[in-house]
Amino acid sequence: GVAEFPHARFVSEPACNGVIVEVKDGVALLRSLSQKLKDMGCGEETHEPVDNLVPVSSLKIGDRVHFASDGPEFCGTIFEFQDEGRVAGLRELSEKVKGLGCGEETHEPVDNLAVLE
Repeated sequence: GVAEFPHARFVSEPACNGVIVEVKDGVALLRSLSQKLKDMGCGEETHEPVDNLVPVSSLKIGDRVHFASDGPEFCGTIFEFQDEGRVAGLRELSEKVKGLGCGEETHEPVDNLAVLE
């Protein structure tokens, strides 16, 4: 379950979260760590049993998504997460999104994103 969702938070401590880059023997390697983990002395990466991880959102890197507020013509593909998983970076933008003056990529709160059917 968890391995499909790159951005995960700890069940035991929701302020601890990061992006899963690999899972081996039931333990996940996390990078892009939250401030709470950095404050605890983790540095750039940490390991955590997958049993203590849950997805921050159902969205994942590579998903083709659209802006819920604007409709399916406003769409792009997720290439990264920022701000502890609350903001997604989008590329391969539709003409409607480029028309907003975004250029080749943009960032949007995950709360305003829905997977294109």
